Amino acid sequence: MPNQLRSGAPDPVGPMLAALRTGTRDHHLALERQLDLPGRIRSRADLVCVLSALLASWQPLERQLAAADWATLGIDAQLGAASDLLRADLEALPATEGGDAEGPFAGLGRQASGIPRFDTAAAAVGGRYVLLGSALGGRVIAPVVEKRLDLPAGTATRFFRRTGMEPGRDWRTFRSAVAGRDWSPEGLEQAASAARETFAFVGRTAAPILAERPPARRRVA
Repeated sequence: MPNQLRSGAPDPVGPMLAALRTGTRDHHLALERQLDLPGRIRSRADLVCVLSALLASWQPLERQLAAADWATLGIDAQLGAASDLLRADLEALPATEGGDAEGPFAGLGRQASGIPRFDTAAAAVGGRYVLLGSALGGRVIAPVVEKRLDLPAGTATRFFRRTGMEPGRDWRTFRSAVAGRDWSPEGLEQAASAARETFAFVGRTAAPILAERPPARRRVA
């Protein structure tokens, strides 16, 4: 889940993006270690587990972000929303050995408490920064998972690939909107704090679901 998406054009770093990058580095790295992708995914059952864990965190976060006030920034309330892709991926996978008997959406009933509140523009920016930034890592993860599980490209990896979406364009839209506003020191801290809470929420929500299928201790191909 990288901290930003990179396009071919230079990416000017304004005060807000700089505050988010420096203020969340440790949380970002901690979540990457916890999720352990793509190394954790060694079977289709593993993939169901990972997708379920991501959906359990992504869905409530996206709902909270959609309810935030984006009018002052001119950003679509659904910018980068990808929960539907996670659902489609889970529906594309048949019942797997060792899977949850309640089905691939069972994890949604075990959501962690403490969903971040995006009640200011700055806090909403912090939350959206985390979710948009995950798309670059997915592009790297998808082909590894497909090869390892013998899946056709795009089968059960729509979320990782952001199929039908343009994450580069979404990032540029986000970056331009953020750069076009003057932020107070309080706003910068609110954004970084919300982003840290978002990283922590993903990890906290995913943990009990991932614990059902610990990562295999094998060298990653």
